[in-house]
Amino acid sequence: MPIYSDQYGNESSLLFLGKHAVKEFENNFDLYYDKYRDISNKRGFFGEIKFVISYGVVWIYVIIE
Repeated sequence: MPIYSDQYGNESSLLFLGKHAVKEFENNFDLYYDKYRDISNKRGFFGEIKFVISYGVVWIYVIIE
């Protein structure tokens, strides 16, 4: 069941990778991006990394086509 739709109407799913406080995430963006890119690649998912900010927390997902 698709839960993500981009601006072109392409539907896909999101796989949760992790979460961090916004301030912590902003201070170490490159570190966290590389960490979660590596995690998603090891799981076999090579889609775009998606960040969702909600209530002071950055939720990190990989888009699955």
